[in-house]
Amino acid sequence: MRECTSLIGERFGKLTVVGQLESDKSGNRKWLCRCECGGEHIATTGNLRSGRSTNCGCKKSPDLTGKVFGRLTVLGRSDKRNPRGSRTTPMWECRCECGAITYKATDTLKNKDESMCQACQGAYASQNARLSAGYVDGTQISRIINMKPTAANSTGVRGVQLDKKTGRYRARLKFKGKLLNFGSYKTLEEAAEARRAAELEYFGTFLEDIGRVE
Repeated sequence: MRECTSLIGERFGKLTVVGQLESDKSGNRKWLCRCECGGEHIATTGNLRSGRSTNCGCKKSPDLTGKVFGRLTVLGRSDKRNPRGSRTTPMWECRCECGAITYKATDTLKNKDESMCQACQGAYASQNARLSAGYVDGTQISRIINMKPTAANSTGVRGVQLDKKTGRYRARLKFKGKLLNFGSYKTLEEAAEARRAAELEYFGTFLEDIGRVE
């Protein structure tokens, strides 16, 4: 049987062989190689000796330095690697619009939902969730279009509550995340009228501005 010649320490292009791995199903010997860029690559003896494997794939990656993706500006290549199954891919050092430094793989940079730092990505995801739920400027559109009283309402008029201590009716309205008060009244009818006037003043213009009035 022919003795296996070790390739450990040998250099092929940008690759240096650093270890031997288990042969593939066809019996081809596989080697773990380290690229000049810091990446790792697995290659067979045949591919190394024939020149088919000379780098980890970094030569195929264009220089993105200075380019802008979403909120990120690429500062340059980094020595960090992104694990992808049995291999790793190079990562770029980037500066987010908020000033934070982050590291991204090429495909992540081109993803609009991820082309930002982790903190901005969390805020972006939260904003998208609120938009999906129908929120605009802290106000849920479906709730101001549908003015039916909630289950907790005891007066039958949305935004009007009975103050049991004073026996008076309070008119309130929640708008853009703030609870606005419009006074207390002796009768339910007076409080309801105050609430309706507030709806016209606040909700009417707001719905017109966002194009939700038919």
